[in-house]
Amino acid sequence: MSQIEADALTAEVVAEYLRDHPDFFVGRRELVDRLAIQQQEQGAVSLVHIQLNRQRQRIEELEEEITTLMSLAANNDRTFHEFMDLQEQLLKCETVSDAIVAVENKAKSLDLIAYVRLFESSVSRNLLLQEHYQRFATNNLNGKSAYLGRMRKADRELLFGENTSSPELGSYVVLPLIKRKTQGLIAFSSEDGGHFQPHMDTLFLRHLASVLSHVIVTLPWQLDSNERISTTSA
Repeated sequence: MSQIEADALTAEVVAEYLRDHPDFFVGRRELVDRLAIQQQEQGAVSLVHIQLNRQRQRIEELEEEITTLMSLAANNDRTFHEFMDLQEQLLKCETVSDAIVAVENKAKSLDLIAYVRLFESSVSRNLLLQEHYQRFATNNLNGKSAYLGRMRKADRELLFGENTSSPELGSYVVLPLIKRKTQGLIAFSSEDGGHFQPHMDTLFLRHLASVLSHVIVTLPWQLDSNERISTTSA
């Protein structure tokens, strides 16, 4: 065995021993102070110095994580109240058409764009071909309750139509509308490409989709003028 191979073997044995005994340097401060690691940018640096730097980096990472979590909590609190308000509006609607308008108006107040697309719709802009939805679902949902993130132009055109204004570089969340069977979808888009991200929780949105699905099944698409007058008078 060559000297180089012997040195490598010895180094590996030492490394393995230290992995198995992470407290080896406890009580051996003089040894820690003498250890140095060669770094390209800084030359020989003591192990203590490297440990302190890593600790500072970890603290900074934790601070960033805490800031992000606090921001998410604040946003979720606002989202909760906004969508609770929208759900209350939906349950007071008299028609599916009114419900769609309520969703679109709420989205606008949140600087978002809403899309409600149904397999059966009296309005062409809300109509969604079942095969278009199925193609998107097969490629992007795969059993998931929602799709979040950026969206390819081909998928946007499948779901929202070629002439619909949808952010090219924005982000999207898409949820199926299901009540006994799939009726279509509800989606929101943001100009901010990072607004909707795959790791986000969709609890509020899933509950909203459930309420909207119920409204779609139970209410007429729209009332004629006489029915509206009668309902208002009552």
